[in-house]
Amino acid sequence: MMGSPAYLLLWVVVGVGVEFAVGQTGPGEALVTPPPSSSPPPTTTPGPPNVTADAGNLTTEQASTTLRAATSDGLTGATEETVNFTDASGLEPVPLPLSGALPPLEVNVQNLCTCDLLVDQCDPNCCCDPYCKVFNFTTFTNCIVEIVRDDSELCYQEAVKYTTNILIETTVKLINPSIFCIARKNYKMGSSFLTPEMPTPHNFESLVNRFGGFFFGTNTETPDPTRDKSTGCCYQYGVPIQTNNGFLRIPVPLVTSECVDDNPAGFLVDQVSQCTRKIDITKDCVGLAALNVTNYLDFIIFSIPNQNSGIQLNITSVVLQSLEGTQTLLNNPDIGILEPVLIATSGVCNNVILGVNYELVYNDKGKIVAGSGSFTLGAISSKMLPIQQRFQIKFTQTNTTAIPLSGNPGYVVGHPLLAGFRQTGSPGIIQSTNRFGQLTVLSSFNQDCLQREGLRLPVLFGINVQSGCLLRLTNATGCKQWSQIITNVLVGNPAPQLVASFGNSQAQDEADWVTIAQSTSRIQTCDCRLPQSLHLDVTWVKYGSFVNPQAKIKSVTQRFKEICIAMPLRETQTLPISSSVSFTDLSTPAEPGYKAIPTIDVELPYDFFFPFV
Repeated sequence: MMGSPAYLLLWVVVGVGVEFAVGQTGPGEALVTPPPSSSPPPTTTPGPPNVTADAGNLTTEQASTTLRAATSDGLTGATEETVNFTDASGLEPVPLPLSGALPPLEVNVQNLCTCDLLVDQCDPNCCCDPYCKVFNFTTFTNCIVEIVRDDSELCYQEAVKYTTNILIETTVKLINPSIFCIARKNYKMGSSFLTPEMPTPHNFESLVNRFGGFFFGTNTETPDPTRDKSTGCCYQYGVPIQTNNGFLRIPVPLVTSECVDDNPAGFLVDQVSQCTRKIDITKDCVGLAALNVTNYLDFIIFSIPNQNSGIQLNITSVVLQSLEGTQTLLNNPDIGILEPVLIATSGVCNNVILGVNYELVYNDKGKIVAGSGSFTLGAISSKMLPIQQRFQIKFTQTNTTAIPLSGNPGYVVGHPLLAGFRQTGSPGIIQSTNRFGQLTVLSSFNQDCLQREGLRLPVLFGINVQSGCLLRLTNATGCKQWSQIITNVLVGNPAPQLVASFGNSQAQDEADWVTIAQSTSRIQTCDCRLPQSLHLDVTWVKYGSFVNPQAKIKSVTQRFKEICIAMPLRETQTLPISSSVSFTDLSTPAEPGYKAIPTIDVELPYDFFFPFV
């Protein structure tokens, strides 16, 4: 036996239930991995294998599923073992069990086609598409997918080959040439998802206790100091707000539109949510806590984390909604008498919570100092199920006044343009406190321009406007005075000099403001030139990413048009005055961009052509 080549057989069992085969053979001999002792030996089918070279990677093919021991070269002198697999199509379909476990994942390579993208149509050059017929193959130039195989890490892989000249696929058996491959999957569930815990009559109560219930009224959960990142002195951003019943929670929809009640409200995190709730009016009208207004009000919010005292919510307003949708505001509401009431004769449940709005006030130290809530209660019937509820929470800092913006950062259609003027010797931009009165045009509410001079219309982003009025000219006023009066009517007093580029531009950031330009169509020879019309031309572009572009104002131009009036007037003359605003989008259409082709700068050595040169 000294001259016989030695071989080593090693079985390695991994924790995931995968067996690897590592072997070494001598010339002309094959190493066969024995099956486990508990399983019967497979049947052997004689016959020479067909060896095929595929893209530099040699594999072995045979008409049936062939199990071959991995050798050092993966090819020479291999002994074949054939296992007859039962066709899954011949088995009777097994229904999905109602509980217990899900069936293991079965992969059939003949049904896999990664290039089949169109529904009930033949994809071009997709040879594995089942909707492609013979006449489709005549137009194919090549196959996008030429071979579909099983898991590439398996030692023995089932594969299907496709070509453009035949319509029938060819099923082959491939052998992985790598010495480290998966010989057998003895853990069937490894190819599937984790088995969920299905509800049964035995575990239903435990699942309800774990995942069900309404969390506002429970006393089982106590504040845990280790659950949040807040310190003992103040709240930090995003930390759940603590109450004497646990945490303040805002119901939200999760996977479906149904309400999930265990969503904690984070500090300084404004939330708005809408969700539906399926109820039984007869059983849940009085007994379900999610429908009772007291569960959204009867608790104490801790001003700072991990303390035993806090604030109670004040009632800002209570609105009652009828079955038809009409709403009525209650004066001095009493929450004690606004609990849900079931009218058995008509099957209507009154005082069901439909909307909750929280507003919490905090100081600069991160302490909640006050809180309020407004509620919407309504009447529901069985025809209105499931009901829809709306919840909102917002935070406001003390000693601050919220300034509404026209966009963040880009302008929003319908919001007023921000404008102001620069004062000599003072930094920043001076703006009016009325953001609807910063950039205006004359109004058409009254035909007389001088009778209602103070009433003007705000310039709203993206909305073109045209208005006008009539002005009666007399000889009692000179030409220069008339020119100043008309200019004030057209522009306004004081006249703005700058317009903000973005809807959230700050007054101290002068670089974010655009100067208003002026252009006048003048008459060369005239005794008295008076402005008759003003056109405000606003150009803007889309700024930022293509996914969420923001509107940015590029320029604002006041275009005046003059008229010649012969002075003195022979009689009183009526002059029509008009103003208009137009918005123009200067954004260019998006075009795909490509990087420049790199240039290769190669220099030859100075003696490269020696001794010829």
